Amino acid sequence: MALSKLLDNDFQLVLVGLTKKQIEQLPDSILGVERTESVEELAEIYAASDVYVNPTYEDNFPTTNLESLACGTPVITYKTGGSPEAIDDLTGIVVEQGNINKLVEAINQIKEKGKQYYTEACVERAHRLYRKEDRYREYIELYDKVLRNG
Repeated sequence: MALSKLLDNDFQLVLVGLTKKQIEQLPDSILGVERTESVEELAEIYAASDVYVNPTYEDNFPTTNLESLACGTPVITYKTGGSPEAIDDLTGIVVEQGNINKLVEAINQIKEKGKQYYTEACVERAHRLYRKEDRYREYIELYDKVLRNG
């Protein structure tokens, strides 16, 4: 059964990053949003969302999970690749790959607690672990060390 059929009526399922043709093919119950290159627009979409669901089957470390956290939105993702590494129990939920029922349970769990339960922890985790300035500095320090000991 389709995910949109399993969710409560008060959910609006929104798919982001689609082509016009893909949007035309969606059922009326699903809202499609075209791909955008605007960082501001993406941040608005993440921030307006109650939860970001990333049911990826193959990914090494999806930055979309980090973007969602930085906007204060909890993440639900499959236990695949590096996707689970971005979140913890305070910032989202990891479910087994392909388990739609557990995916729906996770969505309902976040809905029950409310986005605000997760928001502060999401932003804090993104800031503490994924700030590009900190990661750049670490890379420079690593390269410096390798060159000195080379």
